[in-house]
Amino acid sequence: MSNRGANTSEATVEWGLAPAERFASPLTWTGPYVECKLEHPDLEPTCLGEQFFPDSIPYETDDEQRVFYWRRRLPDVVPPVREWTGVCATTHELAPLRAEFNHGPTLVQSCPDGSELVVDGTIVGDSKTALVAAYSQPDIELVRVTPDAVELTVEGSSRTISAGTCERIPLSRRSVETTGGATLSTRPELVVRFPGRRTLYHPNGEYCLFPSFGIDLETVPSPVEVPTAWGELDYDRLASAFGIDIAARPYPERILWQAFAVTAFDPNAAGSTEIAQFPSGALAVRS
Repeated sequence: MSNRGANTSEATVEWGLAPAERFASPLTWTGPYVECKLEHPDLEPTCLGEQFFPDSIPYETDDEQRVFYWRRRLPDVVPPVREWTGVCATTHELAPLRAEFNHGPTLVQSCPDGSELVVDGTIVGDSKTALVAAYSQPDIELVRVTPDAVELTVEGSSRTISAGTCERIPLSRRSVETTGGATLSTRPELVVRFPGRRTLYHPNGEYCLFPSFGIDLETVPSPVEVPTAWGELDYDRLASAFGIDIAARPYPERILWQAFAVTAFDPNAAGSTEIAQFPSGALAVRS
């Protein structure tokens, strides 16, 4: 699939244009969006993470504040969108909220050897984590989310986070048992960020979702020659080859462009991809 050059060169990449009807239309929802993470900054990380691009890209366009999920992070089964009163994102999940249910966000990952605790976290992205054999999770629940505020209970106490704010809440100190059998003391910190009302974009199936970037797929040949530098895909030159002024776009959308380019046109990937363009211009990529 590739034709690697020593410095700058081009490589041949095959891809297929698929009808948009073969892909479920992307999920788009507007409402209160809250982020939560539980960090343990006094623990030494045992894993630094390997994810290059975060799954969630928040940014502002001329007409909306959006959070763009290019990879699927919602559970396989979710309530109908019309029932959502909010959405909660953590270091581990993206979950819709409903008015009649309190929500206990997933802030700690269980694993066969114990629990994986976040030391320094990124919402649905790379996090520094520490693996421990035993850990008592603090009680945290989202009680109510409105466009103006988030109400939650933290270790039995009520807290309110106003829209447009972020709070770091120190919790009670607790002991953890390491996988080596040692006992350590840690004081978790709950970080709640509530930007307020956002428009969420999310793939509605087993594909990756991207904005249009101004591309008309009908004009892209297959196979296509893609530019490389030192044998790797050159994101900026690919944008220029497609007639896109990527430098003029918001920085977060440039990150999305890099994720799209490597997902759809990586000359070092095995096999080929199929790409569809929805009537909105959004792009779906499936390997």
